[in-house]
Amino acid sequence: MPLAPGSRLGPYEILSPLGAGGMGEVYRARDTRLDRTVAIKVLPSHLAADPTLRERFEREARAVSSLNHPHICALFDIGQHEGVDFLVMEHIEGETLASRLSRGPMPPDQAFRTAIEVADALDKAHRQGVVHRDLKPGNVMLTKSGAKLLDFGLAKLRPADPTGAVPGSSALLTQHADLTAEGSIVGTLQYMSPEQLEGKEADARTDIFSFGAVLYEMVTRRRAFEGKSQASLIAAILEREPASISSLQPMSPPALERIVEQCLRKDPDERWQSAHDVGLQLSSMREAEPRLQASSPALARWTPWALVAIVVIVALAAWLRPDATPHPAPAPIRFLLSPPTGRQFFNPVEINSMALSPDGSQIAFVASDPTDGTRVWLRPLSAVEARPLEGTEGAVSVFWSPDGQSMAFFAGDKLKRLDLRGGAPLTLCNVQEVIGHSGTWGRDGNILFASSQGEAIFRVTTAGGTPAEEIKPDSSHGETRTHWPWFLPDGRRFLYISRLRDGGGRLMLADPGTPPRQIMPVISAVQIVGPGYLVFAQDGALLGHRFDLTNGRIVGEAFSIADRVRYFLPTARASFTTSRNGVLVYQPGSDLGRVVWVDRSGRELGTVASQAEYRTVRISSDGRKALIDRAQPRTGTFDIWSLDLARGVETRLTSDLGSATEAVWLPGGEAIVFSASGGAPPRLIRKDLMTGAQEELLPVRRRQVAQHVSPDAKTLAFIERSGSGNYDIWTLPLSRGSMPSLLVGTSFDEDELRFSPDGRFIAFVSDESGRKEIYVAPYLSPGGRTRVSTRGARCPRWGRDGRELFYLSDDRYLVAVPVRSASSLELGEPVPLFALNEGKAWTDFDVPADGRRFLAIIPEVLADKQPLTVVLNWTTEIAR
Repeated sequence: MPLAPGSRLGPYEILSPLGAGGMGEVYRARDTRLDRTVAIKVLPSHLAADPTLRERFEREARAVSSLNHPHICALFDIGQHEGVDFLVMEHIEGETLASRLSRGPMPPDQAFRTAIEVADALDKAHRQGVVHRDLKPGNVMLTKSGAKLLDFGLAKLRPADPTGAVPGSSALLTQHADLTAEGSIVGTLQYMSPEQLEGKEADARTDIFSFGAVLYEMVTRRRAFEGKSQASLIAAILEREPASISSLQPMSPPALERIVEQCLRKDPDERWQSAHDVGLQLSSMREAEPRLQASSPALARWTPWALVAIVVIVALAAWLRPDATPHPAPAPIRFLLSPPTGRQFFNPVEINSMALSPDGSQIAFVASDPTDGTRVWLRPLSAVEARPLEGTEGAVSVFWSPDGQSMAFFAGDKLKRLDLRGGAPLTLCNVQEVIGHSGTWGRDGNILFASSQGEAIFRVTTAGGTPAEEIKPDSSHGETRTHWPWFLPDGRRFLYISRLRDGGGRLMLADPGTPPRQIMPVISAVQIVGPGYLVFAQDGALLGHRFDLTNGRIVGEAFSIADRVRYFLPTARASFTTSRNGVLVYQPGSDLGRVVWVDRSGRELGTVASQAEYRTVRISSDGRKALIDRAQPRTGTFDIWSLDLARGVETRLTSDLGSATEAVWLPGGEAIVFSASGGAPPRLIRKDLMTGAQEELLPVRRRQVAQHVSPDAKTLAFIERSGSGNYDIWTLPLSRGSMPSLLVGTSFDEDELRFSPDGRFIAFVSDESGRKEIYVAPYLSPGGRTRVSTRGARCPRWGRDGRELFYLSDDRYLVAVPVRSASSLELGEPVPLFALNEGKAWTDFDVPADGRRFLAIIPEVLADKQPLTVVLNWTTEIAR
């Protein structure tokens, strides 16, 4: 019968019940002699009659009495009153670890502290010959003074070992009779070791297995082993490994995962051999390795934007108030930042078009609109909307001055400076010959920027002038590009990326007056965050690395910041930006689409290739296959695939380190030409599909992209970037040893050439009117060009019978233009066939011979229309 409040057990007055378990009832009581609050564990009379249970109760008393430790619940007294056996223990205010984990994983500091304290408690117990055998979250109490290990009711007593190590064979005899029958199971199933489940001898390593399971749950909130039944749970513990911690908590340090994995080894001999060793490992990691990165669980439930705005405003106000009273560093805060209404973020593969101000209070980014082009937008992180900056029309890339009062941006063939306090942008220099695309502003009035093809890094002063070459690739060391410069805080030294001939890359440190030296291998733009971190991408994840600013060297191991960031390995572009004080913004997604047959009314007839990131599609002359280029999710690099249109079977045709795109069929369908990039600018590659042999068609000059092959199979058309940065159309005879000829070359961009089926005309795109439009011109015969579209257009495609020319309009229609060709080309009025996929423009399409349907890449997700992720204070939870 439960004890009523006010009843007494000797000098102890019962105040209230605290809980009950299989081995007794626990009450809150008052020691009337010392006037202190205690906890009393009572063995009820119906259990006291069982000699085995009575002995276990007494054994707990013996076990706990031998343990004097700040993280083990202390035993004050043992007694019997009117046939009731009881233990008097320290009364602990707090909550159990199980209760705490019901609200989510623990913050890194608390998780490490609790784990170290529990390991220390276990070490004390093991040194005194006590094996707990029932370690679980419910038996760990969290208090203001730290963790407390409870409930030694299932403990096994052994001879004391001052080292805490696993006893040898000579010490296997217990001090007391073993109350567990051979082959029986004691403990809580989810946290039991394999040897416990098999009824084998338990020792200190048994507790280490349970400790690993508890630690796993502390940082993931998931149990290491789960099952729908006891049988399936036992099978999981005996036979299976738990999901990796990094798959559940991507920002957890690798060292933590290794510690837990070794705790959970099935064979006791392969585990850590003492709790002392585990505690040392955790303590060392806490001091030297990055902390777990975890969002506040409470914040994760604050979905209303109003609450997010409040948090952001308060956080920013605290940072920017110089006289604020110091407070503990706030936990990281994450929220989303959408593009302006009706626009999308502008982020080509060669450019990172967003930049946080040095103090992290606002972000500048380039956004685009089909009818309005690009411009820079500015948004304070505490504001609801961004505003466009006048005078930044045509901008492609932006970066800040160190004081946050000005910014610089590239637009057209100019590098310009804009003072945010007022005034029109000022041109600093002409970049027509170097095509600038990524810049960094030093503290000494100098700006560094790289050319888009990585030919060199240039320096220009903020007063303007002619750019001077600062660093260029050293071919004697296998370098092919130098790009992505980034000043160190001293404004003198800077980092940059060196690309190598084999496709690799490395981060270099340049200190004027001394030769550049390598920091680490990496193929990603790198930025520095105070007080000393490098941020970069690798395999599609966003990583960080400690960096000693004084000697310019990395420290320790890399750690994860975000599992996914938009990344393009060939150009080392990673879509993120950082500030000095720990603000981070990144673009996590990638484009996704399907390859689909669509009829002339816009109705989908069937999906040929399922969701992935595709760029182009080209149907073979016999209509049986199509070439598609599909991205690898982690690197952003593309490979060419052949798609069987009847069976939907895909065959990979390229698999090199770099990216392969824009493939075209050569006559007979037994060879292709595509654009390949790796450590050098994209160049034209011919591949024989029968033998697999590849050859480079032209020496590497600037970016080259295949366009189309003439109907007589004699000529390849391709585009090449000029020295001024625009694209011109060239032709190359396919006979060996031939040289290319310029076909269409102006100061504007010409692109997407297609030969007419009879080979007499070409259709292409040019932006000479101020935006991209479709033009048609005679091929190798007199006559001027004719503009076909009027409202912006792309992707000209001839019908196979030559009677129609199709294109995609900027107002998102598929348009057909009747074609009549006799002695001269005659074009009818453009006719919109249908709107594109409920407002989503196709990525690309091609037309089969019958002209009654289209093979289209239909986007499902456009990364540049998705929100950016903003993270405040992400550095506060990295271990110092």
